[in-house]
Amino acid sequence: MSDFHDPDRIVGEIFDRLATCRAEMGPASLQRVAAAVRQALGAAVLSEAERRARALAERTGGPRPRDVRVTSWAQRKESEPLDESIEP
Repeated sequence: MSDFHDPDRIVGEIFDRLATCRAEMGPASLQRVAAAVRQALGAAVLSEAERRARALAERTGGPRPRDVRVTSWAQRKESEPLDESIEP
């Protein structure tokens, strides 16, 4: 059983499993598995970042006016076209 408290061991296990996948199932399978790993890793990192942001907001009493606000890609809207009738 792996030690989930040792980051180096965890990363090593991931690489070991990817190498085993390539050796036993071939390069095409490795490409598909690696794509799935990247997607899962991205989702996990986003989830952790959101968790940390919530914890920070709770500690600081919520967002402040000068804080940068980030919107997820799925919630973004088309930008409004430039109104050229407005003079500088």
